[in-house]
Amino acid sequence: DDDIIGELDGGFIHMMQYLPQERLQCSIVSLYHADQILIETIEYCHERKAFGQSIGNFQYNKFKLAELVTKIDVTKAFLDQCVILHSQGKLTAIDAAKAKWWASDIQGEVLDACVQLHGGYGYMNEYRVGRAWRDGRVQRIWAGSNEIMKELIGRDLGF
Repeated sequence: DDDIIGELDGGFIHMMQYLPQERLQCSIVSLYHADQILIETIEYCHERKAFGQSIGNFQYNKFKLAELVTKIDVTKAFLDQCVILHSQGKLTAIDAAKAKWWASDIQGEVLDACVQLHGGYGYMNEYRVGRAWRDGRVQRIWAGSNEIMKELIGRDLGF
């Protein structure tokens, strides 16, 4: 009996009680993983030259990086609010689902763009961005797939 967490035969209920916290943790990992790779990609865009200038100077790349930085910042603000709610014991399962879905989706978008901005190097194992892109994909699957997160959110809307 000393090795039992919670009550005997109550494992599923125990797990479900901590699912919002797990989803919040997944969302934080997704966000900061994407943020770090984006920082490295911005540095790469400063250093990498094409046609006599940094590739970050090209309008498309500049606009893409501006979009990605903004999406990261907005996601940080939402997750900060979720962390505050969690620390107060007020984080709902729906807000945790929103955080998990949104942050992992943004992670996928950011990492995909970072691979693209690195060109062929982005797909190579020697570059962190390629490994991050492959490793990050699982964030949209575990702790409930993003489709399940949308299902939960949709049900909360009364559908």
